[in-house]
Amino acid sequence: MNTAVNNVGGSWGTVLPALKAGEHGVLLVVTASQGSSPGRAGFKMFVTAAGRMYGSIGGGSMEHKLVELARSLMDTAEAFPFLKRQIHREGEARDRSGMICSGEQTVAFFRIGPADGAWVRAMVECTDTQGTIEFGPEGIRLVPGTVPQASESGRQVWFSERISSRPVVAIVGGGHVGRALTRTMNLLGFHVVQFDHRDGLEMMTANEWAHEKYVVDPARIEEHVPEDPELFVVLVSHGYRTDELVLRRLIRRRWSLGPCDG
Repeated sequence: MNTAVNNVGGSWGTVLPALKAGEHGVLLVVTASQGSSPGRAGFKMFVTAAGRMYGSIGGGSMEHKLVELARSLMDTAEAFPFLKRQIHREGEARDRSGMICSGEQTVAFFRIGPADGAWVRAMVECTDTQGTIEFGPEGIRLVPGTVPQASESGRQVWFSERISSRPVVAIVGGGHVGRALTRTMNLLGFHVVQFDHRDGLEMMTANEWAHEKYVVDPARIEEHVPEDPELFVVLVSHGYRTDELVLRRLIRRRWSLGPCDG
């Protein structure tokens, strides 16, 4: 599952006017991408029944083809949601996009209508609420908190997007340094998420400066810290061995990464 960030308003602000006008349509969401793909995870496009198009999933012949697919199925509600893989290479036996930039991307299709306007409006207009929007085979839903806990929900998710009205920092370490840093980042206006592997650690349990606190296995930290180029990650665990383990699990993913010694 991929995760990205969507600042409040963002791309959803382009969907809302169409819904307010009573239009229905298909939302295309890039759920995964790799290599030289024109559409990156989190790109969105809304195609309305009236023929209007908002946003982009990468452009070119691939986008034109998928828009036509969305239009052809728009009035068949039971066809949604579904995934469509696109390979941007010549000579592929299947899923070939018609482009030759050598990457790949997967696009999810969701049917959205005026009945969805209330939750889209709430998401666009929120000012202080932190949440996550999940895209999956059951549709789209909003869940509270900046870090989706997939193991708790048991729900299959293709892609999740954090909705944030302020920057988020993930602090790995619940000791003295971690507590001091959560206070500083909180006062600077960050939404602070703290992690530690020690269950019942009083220093973290009593920490009033962290907005969210999770006990996780450092060897599986990547399952709990969503990949996000706008998320800051700071390593201040109880020792360099844990810092190194966490760094190895996270270093090849996309962050605003800021490791430091604990």
